[in-house]
Amino acid sequence: MINIKVISDTICPWCYIGKKQLEEAINKIDNIEFDISYKPFQLDPTMPIGGVDRKKYIDRKFGEDTAKEVGNKIREAGKLVGIEFNYENIIKTPNTLNSHRILKWAEKESKQEEALELLFYSYFTEGRDIGNNDELVKIAKKLGLNSKKIEKDLDSDIDVKEIELEEWSYRDLGIAGVPTYILENNMIITGSQSSETFVNVFNKINSRKTE
Repeated sequence: MINIKVISDTICPWCYIGKKQLEEAINKIDNIEFDISYKPFQLDPTMPIGGVDRKKYIDRKFGEDTAKEVGNKIREAGKLVGIEFNYENIIKTPNTLNSHRILKWAEKESKQEEALELLFYSYFTEGRDIGNNDELVKIAKKLGLNSKKIEKDLDSDIDVKEIELEEWSYRDLGIAGVPTYILENNMIITGSQSSETFVNVFNKINSRKTE
């Protein structure tokens, strides 16, 4: 068994790409079991609760020309792993705190990976505002979670402090960007990696365990 903690944000395109690459690597390995959990990290923890206009935000962050160049690079990388990035559909860059709460609640029902896939797809492909509680409740319904309870909990501050503290624990480790992978609680890999890289790392870890 290899334990993997993936530090990621729900509006991070390289986290979405990295998720697909990690899954591809795992599908190539038959003799190792994995325990994977996704941990909270907000690319911009100062984001207003209601989010901001995406185009203005990205242009201000990167500059218009660079933003287009980065966007095209991400689209091409996404195509290689089966992701359709439809940036033209995204109106708002959301605050992602509540989406991380959904992931926490989904993990308790062993549906975290499925929840993250729905969040990524809803945002990057369908252009939905995953900072909006109504959208998050829809995702909860698709997952078969207790959407009535989640709707109520989203309007409260339950688990908010716990998620914020967990996020800052990763920042205290020196993690400043995502995706970041913590393997076996002692190996840190930063940035999106090819499936081949993951396979090599997993085989090395497994061989050390079986020596």
